Amino acid sequence: MIVRCGRCGTQFQVPGPGRYPCPGCGAANEVRGAGPEISRPDPPPPAPEHPAPRVACPACDFSFIVGPIEVATCPNCGEAVPVSGGEA
Repeated sequence: MIVRCGRCGTQFQVPGPGRYPCPGCGAANEVRGAGPEISRPDPPPPAPEHPAPRVACPACDFSFIVGPIEVATCPNCGEAVPVSGGEA
């Protein structure tokens, strides 16, 4: 890789990261490795066609999201909560 001296601007070749003296002025130059590549963030996942239903526990009024099941167990109090066929 070719680097440029920070003091005098002379360009010179180095084998990789490390500390090298400038051939023009003798100043020590610290050569660092390449940083992480800048990548674009992944696009967000597509929204689900049908949002998951939310049910409320009749015993403690805690609401939570359930999948397509008949009866769910309330994560707050343990009560059996009918989901009515997977729909809220």
